[in-house]
Amino acid sequence: MTLIAILISLGMDKSVATLQDLRRFGWFVQFARWLRARLAQFGNGPFGVLLIVGLPVLAVGVVSYALYEALDLLGFLFGVAVLLFALGPKNLDEQIQGYIDARERGDTEAAHHLATGILHEQLPGSAFQLTRAITESILVQAHERILAVLFWFAVLGPVGAALYRLSAILNNVTRKEREISPYAQAAARLHAILDWVPARLAALGYAVTGSFVDAVANWRASGEKWAGRWEESSTGVLLASGLGALQLDDSQPAAPAEFDLQSEVDQIKATQALVWRTLVAWVVVIALMTLAGWAT
Repeated sequence: MTLIAILISLGMDKSVATLQDLRRFGWFVQFARWLRARLAQFGNGPFGVLLIVGLPVLAVGVVSYALYEALDLLGFLFGVAVLLFALGPKNLDEQIQGYIDARERGDTEAAHHLATGILHEQLPGSAFQLTRAITESILVQAHERILAVLFWFAVLGPVGAALYRLSAILNNVTRKEREISPYAQAAARLHAILDWVPARLAALGYAVTGSFVDAVANWRASGEKWAGRWEESSTGVLLASGLGALQLDDSQPAAPAEFDLQSEVDQIKATQALVWRTLVAWVVVIALMTLAGWAT
């Protein structure tokens, strides 16, 4: 049933455009602010983070259990709905394709607008730097928007999908206060814990579906850089493996002489294809595990 739920959710995420408007998490951000204020000093740390994330996740678990007890089909449909809601919030593949189309037709304004939606930060000055930033963002966001959600859904069902998505949102909205706030630091720590295993599985997926030798070499080389910084290491592992799988030099400071629009588009398309191959590989592995479970 897990495999079927994943296939249905991925299919609907790809084909039903209106879902992008429904997947909004402003309610959770408002809830987090409200509860943190009510908890006063008790909310400014790990306890507040666990309570803010835990209460909605507990609600998902209770509803899921009740529906399965009433009728398996209702529980299954609820699981699909939660997974579908946890993916995204926007469809990364559509954003990437929109950017590629805008660049190919020469619509710089539209391309920069779409790039802002992918990067969520100020755009770099040169086309080479922008392409590299988008490439890196795709490698990280494919994990955070899709792969890690699927991992936790496969492990814990709808509870896992909800847990990961809400932790990611809380981590993102508290990012600016991380240096001074124990609350933001606790949010980052929770997300890092949930990220640790699926990020390395995603990095392995990039290696297997890309240039394995280069990906592994980059991954090993990044080990010293992230030693003792486990909370930040998942992003480093994803970038090291992903850039290696694409055979890109992550230390190249400037554009090569032959870098042009076609090179830019080709690099983005190659990254998009790597992510899709990794996603397919994950689904195949889940399918094999499901079949092995049925066989026993």
